Amino acid sequence: MSKTTKALRAGVTGVTGIVSAGAVALGIAALVTLPLPEYVGAAPALTVAPVPATQQRVCPGPLLEVMPQVTNDVTFYSTGQAEYAEESSEKNFDSSWLEAVDNQNDALWAAPQVISVPPGASAEQAPLLAGNQLEQAATEALSGLATAACTEPANDVWLVGGSTELGRTTLVTLANPTDVTATVTLEVFTEDGYVDAVSTEGIIVLPGEQRIVSLAGYAPDAIAPVVRVLSVGGQILANLQQSVTRTLLPSGVEWVAPGAGAATQQVITGVVLSGQHDHDRSEISDVTSDLEPGIRLLVPGEKNTEVSVTLLSSEGKKVEFTANLTAQKVTQLPTAGVPDGVYTVIVTAQEPLVAGVRTVQDSSAAAPDLGATPVATPTATPSATPAPELVAPVVAPGAAFGGGDFTWIASSSYLTDQMLIPVPAGPAPLVSFYNPANRTAEVTLSAQGSKDITITVKAGEMASAQLASNAKYTVKGAQGLVGGMTFIGSGFGSAIALNPANVLGSSITVYPR
Repeated sequence: MSKTTKALRAGVTGVTGIVSAGAVALGIAALVTLPLPEYVGAAPALTVAPVPATQQRVCPGPLLEVMPQVTNDVTFYSTGQAEYAEESSEKNFDSSWLEAVDNQNDALWAAPQVISVPPGASAEQAPLLAGNQLEQAATEALSGLATAACTEPANDVWLVGGSTELGRTTLVTLANPTDVTATVTLEVFTEDGYVDAVSTEGIIVLPGEQRIVSLAGYAPDAIAPVVRVLSVGGQILANLQQSVTRTLLPSGVEWVAPGAGAATQQVITGVVLSGQHDHDRSEISDVTSDLEPGIRLLVPGEKNTEVSVTLLSSEGKKVEFTANLTAQKVTQLPTAGVPDGVYTVIVTAQEPLVAGVRTVQDSSAAAPDLGATPVATPTATPSATPAPELVAPVVAPGAAFGGGDFTWIASSSYLTDQMLIPVPAGPAPLVSFYNPANRTAEVTLSAQGSKDITITVKAGEMASAQLASNAKYTVKGAQGLVGGMTFIGSGFGSAIALNPANVLGSSITVYPR
């Protein structure tokens, strides 16, 4: 290559470099001075609406008595019959019964009842379905009022309640409504810690069966047990049935229902405290007597934690205190210093915990004065109505409630916007809602043949209203609230935590990667 060619090529390259640099400079200037396109990329998404599935709820069934032992095997017998209140948005729902293989009463109604409803032919959402049961016992072994919700079976539930100390009987009922065999494991915690028992593993519950076991066989002489029920295979409805006998006198019976799963906050609403002036002179530390109301708590993890407890009344008043909890040991906190009334109990901690509340109904005490709790009148707000009238129990108090009664109230999950509340034919049903949100909620309850009931629940407050017995309510506006229904009177009581409608059939949004 000649020197002339080299010089020419170098000159062209230099010019090209200058032109390129100028183009880059002009491009930068354009980026600075010209507006950028206003476009933001969005991840692709697909909304999937599952086909609505058949809804199913399982009721615990009638109360059980422990039969006198003639062999080493413990046997059970149901002497009474539960009354059911059931409702669905579809009128073709079906009722059936499981096989109670451990119940010596072979009557059809002596087993747990299963209610189910298929979706409508063109339904886009799962149908609403709800059920509750009530039984008033008056035998030599059982006395009191016991209610329970008919709930969905699950593979993992917590039961906070019961006792196996002298004079107390707690049974674990395990109902399998599915077509798959369930292998059940019980994890039991007490005031002394976790119960390490091999016998709690491998309880087989065949499809369509109910099994019954005595909790005393796993945790004898336990003052404050908490039971976790885990199943592999079929899903289980698990409940505890606790009864108390004092000096040969039956003194209350109750179902302990599954509560919310372990979380850093638990909410229990519809807690009716009565006769507190007597309890205040008793235990003021960890409660060990079941003659006292108490808040039962367990931190199932391995870290101790401080817990904050707030009792919020229907009048907006608060009682607050803190306590230290030891991991894996059950603690019962007192309600000393809390006036009589209707409350929501809010428990908050740094570590996940489970909670339940026991209240006591003394047979010698009058029906509790619920203060400003309203009667459910059409379009009434809670602050403007008088206290409800408490009706007498169906069974004579001397026969059925001579030894008093007690109530276990489970923690609740957040409710859906629409739901059903079928009310059993029990005395003075009272519904309560707590609103954890920062907005006012207006809940409307509608029953056929009756005017609507409207309850206004302000942000951070609770409100209650009396319902009609043996009525079936459709509820709207309960999104994000926590609810409970209480039956209370002179020497007897029971409670049901309201369950949200099934949301497994709701639409979900999928973001593919």
